[in-house]
Amino acid sequence: MARMTALRSREDRGGFVHPNALALSRRWWWLGPAMALVLALLVVAWFIPTMTVERVPWIWRTKFSIWRVVEGLYADREYFVCAVLVLFSMVFPVVKLLAGLWVWARVDALAGGARRAVGFVGTLGKWSMVDVFVVALLVAAIQVSIITNVAIHAGIYVFTGAVLASIALLHLLERALAQPRLRVDTQA
Repeated sequence: MARMTALRSREDRGGFVHPNALALSRRWWWLGPAMALVLALLVVAWFIPTMTVERVPWIWRTKFSIWRVVEGLYADREYFVCAVLVLFSMVFPVVKLLAGLWVWARVDALAGGARRAVGFVGTLGKWSMVDVFVVALLVAAIQVSIITNVAIHAGIYVFTGAVLASIALLHLLERALAQPRLRVDTQA
């Protein structure tokens, strides 16, 4: 009768991380936690105030977050603008970072498929600044009104920082997989 052991090799475990993934390399192990941190910052940025709109000085002022703007657009039946904001400021950045995390943990860095996977993530990265552009358009649209003052808050900086960090991290992921002699440290 075979004896069960608590510790088995990676191949037997069938774990989430591929044995030749960047997640197990000495040089690139930190990319995954960094992408997870940026993902968390992105979600936080949706809910913290991005701007204060003041129509009548000292009387009427409202703080807006990205989430509150989405709720307002939906309530006002501005479905197209709401969909654009949700798609490019919420869904797209999350999908991009989750795809990067998947490539970091699941793609065999020594196989030819790694180049295709990183090409896909690179294509996503080219659209990254659309996220910030949508929020900037929102601020500009509100600022157009003559009687409205807009004050920018931390939310827009956190959101922009998260988007810029995701661009940098996905570029590093692409660079890591493009190295011809990538050495992945596997320990059984």
